[in-house]
Amino acid sequence: MKFSVRQAGSVFLVLLALAACDTATDEPDHNKGDLAAGRVCGGALSGDSARALEAVSGATKFSEVAPGGGMRGVVTGITEQYPGQVGKAKDYGLCQVYATSGEGLDLEISYSLSDEKSAASGGEDPAFVKYAIGRKALATVGKAVLYYDCVSAKLPGSAGAPAIIRGELNHRQDPTGNAQEVGERNLTILNSASLALAKNLGCERNGKLVDKPALTPAS
Repeated sequence: MKFSVRQAGSVFLVLLALAACDTATDEPDHNKGDLAAGRVCGGALSGDSARALEAVSGATKFSEVAPGGGMRGVVTGITEQYPGQVGKAKDYGLCQVYATSGEGLDLEISYSLSDEKSAASGGEDPAFVKYAIGRKALATVGKAVLYYDCVSAKLPGSAGAPAIIRGELNHRQDPTGNAQEVGERNLTILNSASLALAKNLGCERNGKLVDKPALTPAS
């Protein structure tokens, strides 16, 4: 079959358009910006943590990106890294959450495996307020960090020496408001995401994390 120059040109344009569509789907697309707070980060936030997200962001609708494959990617990364790569600061991103105002990244939550030394010495910055959540929890206006133990069949050898999971929440820009209140909202969000991860990892007793921890500063 022979094609005219015009037909050949039309076919080329169609193929070019299809290629463009395929390329676009490879990008980490934001959703349409209509997610409620309880649906971001794979549904890891609910109740108090969803309200905390609304409070620190000043928004009620969000979009997000899961740069590392979301919860499944974090679980896969940690189980593949353990135990040989413990303490080598490989972070796995759970989610990047954006407010629908279009002002850019509001916050990011990521996880890594830690070791005893790092878990013991982390958080010496006086800006952090310490809390008795998990192994150790730290919070400030722009950041929260949470360490917790995980004994799981998915982490061979952890029964003898629990794996130490390190969660971190970072804001692109520090939220406004009372510093301790904002820090505790950050920690509420991170605790909820960390509890969801503990359940997905199969951590015994959910890593001793609870849905509504007491936010009492530790001495």
